[in-house]
Amino acid sequence: MFLKDEDGIMGSPKEEDFDATIVGTRAETEGLRKSVASLVIVRGADIGKQFLIRRNSLIIGRSDSADIMLRDKRISRSHAKIDVQYELQKKKTSYSIFDLGSTNHVYVNGKQIQSHMLSNDDKIQLGDTIIKFEIQDKIDSKFHADIQRRLKYDDLTALLTYESFKDAMSWEIENARARSKTFVLLMMDLDDFKKVNDTYGHLAGSFILQEIGKLINDNLRFFDISARYGGEEFISFLPDLNRQEAFHAAERLRKSIADSIFIHNNKELSITISIGVSQFPDNGLTLEELVRSADEMLYKAKREGKNRVSL
Repeated sequence: MFLKDEDGIMGSPKEEDFDATIVGTRAETEGLRKSVASLVIVRGADIGKQFLIRRNSLIIGRSDSADIMLRDKRISRSHAKIDVQYELQKKKTSYSIFDLGSTNHVYVNGKQIQSHMLSNDDKIQLGDTIIKFEIQDKIDSKFHADIQRRLKYDDLTALLTYESFKDAMSWEIENARARSKTFVLLMMDLDDFKKVNDTYGHLAGSFILQEIGKLINDNLRFFDISARYGGEEFISFLPDLNRQEAFHAAERLRKSIADSIFIHNNKELSITISIGVSQFPDNGLTLEELVRSADEMLYKAKREGKNRVSL
């Protein structure tokens, strides 16, 4: 994904655009914290990347001539337009998105739209790409820019690596604290995975892990974040949910995996998963505390017979 400016192609905000270190007068500090609008990729090939909205109108699409070019085959050449309007009397800027007659439509927060006035945290879906609209101060934007440089995917499962997950979560936790929001973590572990490797070989085991990565993405929401924690363990971040709501999401995923038959070398394979759930801030204020709490619930699920979700 690239954002074109008058001066050429640009990606995330550059280092020289602003500095996260605040040194100066109060007026200078307030200027640094002035709100800016941005688009942050939360699902797609460029997860974590952010793009500042600097013009009165931006075309989003697959074409090289689009202001924001998305490398997504399900996106039309000119898919959507974002308009920016400044109301002088109210001293307020508004942002709207319009569908430009795209083949696969524009969705905001899961609903198909023709036009929509954007609000902070709106989730925009174009093809298989999910973009979050955010009103940030420049310090938040700088932080996002630093994060996206380090994000990497696990080659086998196509989920984030855990190191990248931790980078993404550092901002999400600060955001939840600042806005008094809840979220949950799911810690997941395949049951008796060693038996698959021992019985059918490591190629079959790798195939199972690949398929589990797909099922995790397919059964959670498009803006949830998932990673391979290590080996046959996985972790997911589900924003704006409490424990009970997360239980239903986790149970849907558990059942989907348990009901799946995986065909490898003409052999039918099956496997189950155990899931532990923790909630911010009740079960911890840091990622380490939340992982520890979810891990305890995961092993409780294992002790109680596996193939279950434990709160």
